[in-house]
Amino acid sequence: MGKNHAALLPIDAYYHDLAHLGSEEREAVNFDHPDALDLDLFAAHIDALRSGRAVACPTYDFTTHCRLPDTANISPRNTILVEGILVASRADLRATFDTLIFVATDAELRWQRRLQRDQHERGRDLGSIERFWTRAEGTFAEWGARAESTADLVVDGGQKIAVMTELVSDYLSQQHDE
Repeated sequence: MGKNHAALLPIDAYYHDLAHLGSEEREAVNFDHPDALDLDLFAAHIDALRSGRAVACPTYDFTTHCRLPDTANISPRNTILVEGILVASRADLRATFDTLIFVATDAELRWQRRLQRDQHERGRDLGSIERFWTRAEGTFAEWGARAESTADLVVDGGQKIAVMTELVSDYLSQQHDE
């Protein structure tokens, strides 16, 4: 499935704007908890895309924990991919998905991936990443378990990307054929 065939809606774009808080208060927020996200806007955008309407997806600055003034125009497509562990945090969200896929990954690999992402994509230092990680693993135990237990397909996240992609493609093809 090429990128022109699917609309991608990343849940990480929907963090609440914390511009009204000081930097220390922003650092104290647990960004791995559903309350850190504007899930109502996320749900509204999923509904709009499913109805054939484009959405103005927020953009978020992970170094300042603030939304940026620019938005990303997401055009509707036949396939809407939403990604992020918290997409399954609410029953109303889960009900909007035709298929929920969970990538099960052990804690060590999650840590390595988070370290890589946060250093290279989000400009964080090791101390900041370690602080966020401590909170992340606690909330992952609750919210990750919910996502995994409600998933239509669970994929082993320790496999190569090509293998996971093939498993997902095969599964979706089988669902489409039914």
